[in-house]
Amino acid sequence: MSYRSSREDGVRLVIDGYNVIFTETHRPLPKGERELEQMRADLLRRLEEHRVVEGDDITVVFDGGEAGAHLARFQHFGGLDVIFSDPRSDADEEIKTYLRESSHARDMNVVTDDRPLGQSAKRLGAKVSSTEWLIEHMQQSQARRGDERRTAEPACKFGGPAPGEVDSWTDVFGDLDENDFEEDDS
Repeated sequence: MSYRSSREDGVRLVIDGYNVIFTETHRPLPKGERELEQMRADLLRRLEEHRVVEGDDITVVFDGGEAGAHLARFQHFGGLDVIFSDPRSDADEEIKTYLRESSHARDMNVVTDDRPLGQSAKRLGAKVSSTEWLIEHMQQSQARRGDERRTAEPACKFGGPAPGEVDSWTDVFGDLDENDFEEDDS
């Protein structure tokens, strides 16, 4: 799979998802998949809110692992690109591959507290920021938004599907036409 950025200008945040979650919550690994899904969904929701306010391009990478083998590897959540590592790999390797395959690694900011991953990312030309920096950055953008919740629809709703999203859905559902659906005349 070849990685590509939806936007070739500006900085793209490449986030080590579980590293942020467990640094922020100071919690051990959750006991069940449902709790882990909730933690992922919460982080993605907050990152999407941040993206809407700041305009950052964001890719979040999670360990796929055996428990996540049923998940699609490449997903879109609002305007975020979400990658789950191959079950035989991990998020760190996925991020390094993402950087190696990108012609714009110098325009990427890898967010992690994982020292070996950070060192590899720097060698590949990316900037590295701590999870604390990201958490503070998200809090600042939330404060700029104020207590008033946005009532406007997110811009991504009207911009059509994200790059690759149509291909992803076509892979899941195949090519359908009108003849594939039966009409109920009752």
